[in-house]
Amino acid sequence: MTELTTKKNQKILVQIGLVIIVLFTIVIIAVGNMVTMSSFSTSLSNNIAMFTYYLSALSDDLGSYKSISWLMDYWRDNADTLVTEDNRMDEKGNIDDILTALSVKQAADVTPEKASSLSPEDQRRFAVWCYYDLQDIFDTYQGENGEDECMILLTMSDNDDEDRFIVMTNIGDGEILLGKKGDINEILKVVKNTSNAVEPEVWKWAFSTPTEMMLFGTGLPFEPYLGTSSAEIFGAFSAEAVYTDMIFTDHIKHDVIVMMVIVLVIILLYLFFIVPRPLSMVQKYVSEYAETKDAAVLTAELSTIGSNNEIGAFADQFSALALEMERYTKEMEVLAGERERVATELNVAKSIQMQMLPREFPEREEFRLFASMDPAKEVGGDFYDCYLIDDDHLALTVADVSGKGVPAALFMAVSKTMLKNRTTVGGTPAEILKDVNNWLCEGNDSCMFVTVWHGILTISTGALISANAGHEYPGFRPGNGSFSLVRTEHGSPLGLMEDMEYQNEEYALSPGSAFFVYTDGVPEANASDGAMFGEDSLESVLSEVTPEDAPDEIMKKVRHAVDEFAGDTPQYDDLTMLCLVMN
Repeated sequence: MTELTTKKNQKILVQIGLVIIVLFTIVIIAVGNMVTMSSFSTSLSNNIAMFTYYLSALSDDLGSYKSISWLMDYWRDNADTLVTEDNRMDEKGNIDDILTALSVKQAADVTPEKASSLSPEDQRRFAVWCYYDLQDIFDTYQGENGEDECMILLTMSDNDDEDRFIVMTNIGDGEILLGKKGDINEILKVVKNTSNAVEPEVWKWAFSTPTEMMLFGTGLPFEPYLGTSSAEIFGAFSAEAVYTDMIFTDHIKHDVIVMMVIVLVIILLYLFFIVPRPLSMVQKYVSEYAETKDAAVLTAELSTIGSNNEIGAFADQFSALALEMERYTKEMEVLAGERERVATELNVAKSIQMQMLPREFPEREEFRLFASMDPAKEVGGDFYDCYLIDDDHLALTVADVSGKGVPAALFMAVSKTMLKNRTTVGGTPAEILKDVNNWLCEGNDSCMFVTVWHGILTISTGALISANAGHEYPGFRPGNGSFSLVRTEHGSPLGLMEDMEYQNEEYALSPGSAFFVYTDGVPEANASDGAMFGEDSLESVLSEVTPEDAPDEIMKKVRHAVDEFAGDTPQYDDLTMLCLVMN
């Protein structure tokens, strides 16, 4: 059991550790992505700002030509004749004569008006020479790492992007792309994606595309151009520049991840000392307590744990529980001893009660006699008695002492003895009950009492004289009739008040006559619903008795009816019956 508990306890750290590792992994991934995305956004914004300045500088260089607007309109209008099918242009000739004729030192100083004043042939020579000169400026804007780092397009459009064409570019491997569509649509897509760099779809695109295939770009209106069309300068640069700026951020991200892993290890070690280790100590001390049952030792051991959390609270509560269990155990031991003493007293009381009851009944040819007492779980004070006073007189007694237990058993023994001793002296049942009542009242501080039915039968004549001191109504059957309860006025139970008077009742018993006397355990027998058997039910059972039934058979029929009525309800009171049948 201890080994199994220890294994379960050891799994706590693993379970907690797995949960924390999963959470930390999620946090690390989230932090890493946030750092990467933030770094990417910052680097991209910086590169776009730098590249915008780059394009602005190029625009300024191109705008140094005063005739740039005239040149771009000329290139646009004569693109078909200036560029051959293999994307070539006339050789760059010498225009010194043109500059001399226009009285300028350099081509950049030629104004649109002066250029327009030239002959068609000179205009063509001037436009071609300027195109090559400006292309040289374009080619210088390749970035720090060469021609693969960025691309720039100077474009024009009369209406919209669909009519847009290239004027000049820094790509083409010597080809002249004047008037061509080229990669304009792709560059426009790059510029659009870059301008929407905060959208989730662009992030997904940016992180799912190989670095060498990614491009970012921007565009500006070409402000030096003042012609009739619209002109814009676009540029696209490789993502390598963006990721190069992110290298430092990647180092920071890696350092953060390493620090978080270290923190994770520290947390796991901390958790080991605040969860599994204290739990192991609790488990150990509780296991020892299970064997020793020493609450004081357990309390002292648990107090050493000292965890200021739920485990410490649990240890304190378990200590209090152990002390309470120890107190409860001692109380239960005292109660068990008390119960054992009470059980012993009850057994003594039951023994007294049963030993004082007659086991053999007088046998005469004039009558048949039988009596029984079935004790309940709690010992009461029921008793019966039957004995021959002389050869011609039979004394019959059925009584019920108040209370239960040893006091009732002792009061029953005293009552039975007094009744028998007084009966043997002589006198009627009423006189006997009066004297015994006075004796029982003397010193009866506990106010116990006993109900008694007492009768004396003259055997030779069948005359029965009886007196009733608060007892149940007896059942009487004449020789040729059926049983009925004799409901006469009762006297007071014995032991309550001195000098009480009792009345004699006389019955003439002939052959076939019967007398049935009982205690309150018969009519007050309870069913499961609380209903009582009652005197009417008893009278109904007795009315079905036949003259041939012996006394014990009559009593069995009554007991069977009572048991059937009560069902599974436990017997609460003693059940005593006495039956006399005349032959």
